[in-house]
Amino acid sequence: NTSRFLSSDSSVVQSPALPWEVIERVIDLCSNDKTALRGIALTCSQLYPRSRFVLFTNVKLRSANQLMKFYDAVQAQPHLQPVVQSLSFPWGIVPSPQLLSILPGLHHVTFNKISSAIGQLPQSALHSGLRSLTIRDARFQSPAAFFRFLSAFPSVEILTCERL
Repeated sequence: NTSRFLSSDSSVVQSPALPWEVIERVIDLCSNDKTALRGIALTCSQLYPRSRFVLFTNVKLRSANQLMKFYDAVQAQPHLQPVVQSLSFPWGIVPSPQLLSILPGLHHVTFNKISSAIGQLPQSALHSGLRSLTIRDARFQSPAAFFRFLSAFPSVEILTCERL
């Protein structure tokens, strides 16, 4: 309940009784709990900007529907585009090149569940700003196929592989 954290004088716009640094740290600590972040954002208009910032910094998409909603949100609110630093999604819903091209702050991508039938790497994967890449739950037909995949990311400095 927000009323515990706000001063009690209702005749003026209420300010948090806790220092902003503490409130922002609490919001930051909720970064892995999207439900809590959405709740915080809706609790108080003063908490909305920080909550939204944290929600859009590290985006984890699980379906094509979520991808479309995310794309629509960053198109409708261009000020959110530079906020996105990390994007995670299943291989089957690789986003369009237009999405990645409008995210100038994007430096990390996680591909989940790459199948052995990769074929040609989509152009959307060729994002020059990517410095960090995570490959999770992937199967490659051969080491050569794995190295071909990696060659599509010439700027990557940090590579994390999980469950290959």
